[in-house]
Amino acid sequence: MIIAAAVLAACGPASQPGIGPDVRRELDRGTDAATAWITKARMYGDVDGTTAIASGYLERLRLGLGSPFRLIEIALGDNRLPDTVRTRLAWAMLARTRSRLTYQVDPVALDRIGLHRRAVSPGSGRLHLALIDGAVRQSTDPRSGELAVRLAYMLAAAAGDVGSSAPDVAARAAALIRDRELARTDVIRLLREASASNANPLDLLPGWRTERRFEVEQPPMAPLTSESELNAMQYAPLLANALRELAGRDASIVQAVAQPGTAPLLGRTAAKRLEVAADSTNFPPATPIAISVMLHADELVESPWIARAEKEQRRHFVDNAVNEESFAAGLAQLRRGPTYDAGPAVIALAAAVAMRSSAQEAVWMPGLAGPSVRELQERYGLASVTFGDDVPAVWRPYFRRLIDTALSDLRLVLPALDLHGLNVHFTGEGRQEATLALHDPRSRRLVLPPLTGAGTLAHEIAHDLDWQIALRRYRVRGDYASDRAVRLSTGDRFSAKFQNLADNSYELSGTPERANHANRPAEVFARNMDWFIAASLAAKGRVDGYLSSVQDDMLTGYGSVRPPDISGHAGNLLVSILDDVAPLYPETREWFVKHYGRARSLTPYDLMRRVLESTPADAATVMTMSAWPGENRFASIERARDAGFAAIDAWVCNTPGATFLREYEATRRELVLAAAKARARGVALHLIRSMGGHTAEEWSARQLDGQRGPFDNSLDEPTLAAITPIIERARAAGTAVLPSTAIRIGLQSPPANCATGPLRITNLF
Repeated sequence: MIIAAAVLAACGPASQPGIGPDVRRELDRGTDAATAWITKARMYGDVDGTTAIASGYLERLRLGLGSPFRLIEIALGDNRLPDTVRTRLAWAMLARTRSRLTYQVDPVALDRIGLHRRAVSPGSGRLHLALIDGAVRQSTDPRSGELAVRLAYMLAAAAGDVGSSAPDVAARAAALIRDRELARTDVIRLLREASASNANPLDLLPGWRTERRFEVEQPPMAPLTSESELNAMQYAPLLANALRELAGRDASIVQAVAQPGTAPLLGRTAAKRLEVAADSTNFPPATPIAISVMLHADELVESPWIARAEKEQRRHFVDNAVNEESFAAGLAQLRRGPTYDAGPAVIALAAAVAMRSSAQEAVWMPGLAGPSVRELQERYGLASVTFGDDVPAVWRPYFRRLIDTALSDLRLVLPALDLHGLNVHFTGEGRQEATLALHDPRSRRLVLPPLTGAGTLAHEIAHDLDWQIALRRYRVRGDYASDRAVRLSTGDRFSAKFQNLADNSYELSGTPERANHANRPAEVFARNMDWFIAASLAAKGRVDGYLSSVQDDMLTGYGSVRPPDISGHAGNLLVSILDDVAPLYPETREWFVKHYGRARSLTPYDLMRRVLESTPADAATVMTMSAWPGENRFASIERARDAGFAAIDAWVCNTPGATFLREYEATRRELVLAAAKARARGVALHLIRSMGGHTAEEWSARQLDGQRGPFDNSLDEPTLAAITPIIERARAAGTAVLPSTAIRIGLQSPPANCATGPLRITNLF
C-alpha cells in the first residue's frame, strides 16, 4: 500500500561519518541541556527567566519560525542569557536540527485538506501529514519531493478526492518539511567542515550565513534540475492514487485516528514568563508573524465552539503576537478546543511559512546600530527618512538598516532606478485595516507601518517608478503613468504597453471595491514588478523579505501577487516597459525573458495550471453544442490538454539535440494527460451528483476508475441513460495518444511550433 510505504519512522540523530568526537560531545551536552530546560518549562511551578527564554528559542525552532541558523545566531547575541547558556543553547539547536526536531507541522492544520470534497475531515490531517512527510523524505532531493506533493494535491483536488483548498494547505506543509530536511543536511555539512578544519561550528555559522552557504536559506523560487523535476512528475501520480485511496476510506475510520495535535515545549507558566520577557526586551515586530495572525484572527477567535474565557485569551494573543518570541509564548498559552478547532494549528503553519522570506535577514538586536538618515540620503537620493511618534527610538536603527539592505538589493536588478526626491515615513498611525503600506502620489511619500510594511517595498517602489514615468512622459504630478495611459487611451505605443499588460495579467476577485482597486492598471504594474524583483533576486541567490513576501509560484506571500500568466505575454510587456523607463542589466533581462517571457519553457506546475485553470469558452465561440449539460466544460479541458501538448512541442523544438531528454518529454506529456483526466473526472462527478445524487456519483467514480463493485446494478435505467454519456465524455477528455517511448526519437511537432517547419523524425535506427 502506498500510504503505508509513505509513513516513515522518526529517525534519530544517527551517527554521520566525518563529525569529530569534540563536536559530538558538545552536541550531547546541548541535547541534555535542552531536555532539562524543556522538563522545567513544562512544569506548573515557578520557572526562572533563563529557562523560559532558552525554552522559547527551542519552541521557535520546533515551530519553524525562521531559519534555524538565523535563530542560532540571534540566540548567540541575546544578552538576556549568560554566555555559557547561549553557547549551550546554540549547540542544543544544532543537535535538534540534526534530529529533525524542527519545522513540526501540527496535523490538525491538515484536517483542512479534507477528503472527498469535504472541507474539513477531523483526523485526516494525520494521514495527510504522513503522506507528505514520506514523499519529501523519500526523495533524493527534498525539493523534488515538495514539487511531487504539490502536483499530487492539485490532481487530487481537480478529481474531487480532496477539498479545493487542499493544494495550498499541502504546499505549506511540504515547504516546511522540505526546509526541515535541507536544514538537517546543512547542519551535517557544517559539523563535518568544522571537524575537518578543527574549528568551532558556532564560529563558522555567521560566515556561512553571510556567504549564503545554507541551502535552507536559499530562495524557494530557485529552479530545480531536470532530473529533480522528472522524479517529481513520476512520483506525483502515485501520490494522487494514494490520496484517492484515502478519500475512499470510511469517515468513521478516519475519525478514529483523530488525536490532539503536537504539544508545545512551554507550559503555561513558562509561556507567561517568556511573554513578559519578550515585551520588556522590545524586539521590533516581524511582519510575516503579524500578518499571519491578522489573516487568521477571525477563525481563531470567532469560531462558535470557542468558550468565552478562551476567547479572551485568544484576543490577547491576536493583539500581542507581533514577533517570533511573543508568538511562540502566546500560542503555547492557547487551549485546544473540540475536534474542529484547527485555528491554533492553522495560524502556526501560516506563520512558519511566511517567515521563510526572512531567511537571509541579518541578525539585529535592540541596542544595535543602523545607518544614519544622512547615509541613506547620500546612498539613494532619498529626500527624507522620518518616523512617527508610534515608532520607538530603539526600533529606528533596525528599520533604517532594512531600508538600506532592501534598496541595495533593489539595485542588483534595477540599476537605473532613481529614487531622488522620495520621502520615506515609518508610522502605523491612520493605517486602514486592508492597507499594508502606502505610496502617496500627491506628496511622493512612502508610508511604511512597522507592523505591516515588510514585504511591500518592491510593490510600493514600483508605484514610485510609475509616478516618475507620469512626470517624465505626461508632465503631470500626483498621478501614475499606467492609470493615465489606460484612462486616456492616447493610442501611442507606450500607452498600449500598459493597456496590454493589464489585459494579460490575472484579475483578482473579491468584493467589488477590492476587485476594482486590485485590477487598477497601477496595481497590475506594481504586482508584476513585485514578481520581477523577487524572481530576479532569487536568480542571484537572494531573498529579501523586506522587499517582497513572494516565495514561489504557489506561495506568493501575503500581498496580492499572482504567478505570471502562462503565455508569457505579461513578462515580455513588463520588460519592454522597463526598456523605456529603467533599463535592466542585459543578463537580468535575458534571464527574465527566458523564464517568464513568451519563449518560456513551462515548468511542471505551469503545465498543470494550463490544464486545471482554463475556463470554458463562451457559448458563442463553441462550434457545436450537445444537448446534454457539461459539453462546453469538457471541450475546454480538451483544448487545455492540447495546448499543454503544444507547449511541450514548442519546448522540444527549442531544445538542442544534445540536451534533449526523451524520458523528460514523455513524462511531461503524461503529466498533462493526468491533469486532463483528473479534471474531467471532477467535472463529471460534479454533474452526476447534481443529477442523480450520492449513489450515482459513487457508481460513476468506480466506472471512471475502472472498478467494479456493489453499485453496478443499483441505478435505474433513466439515471443510467442520463449519466453514461457524461462518463464516456469524461473518459474521452482524459484520453490522448502519446508518442511511443519504445523508439529513440519519435517526435511529431506541428509546423506552428517549429520555425524550420515540420519536425517528423520517427526513428534514427
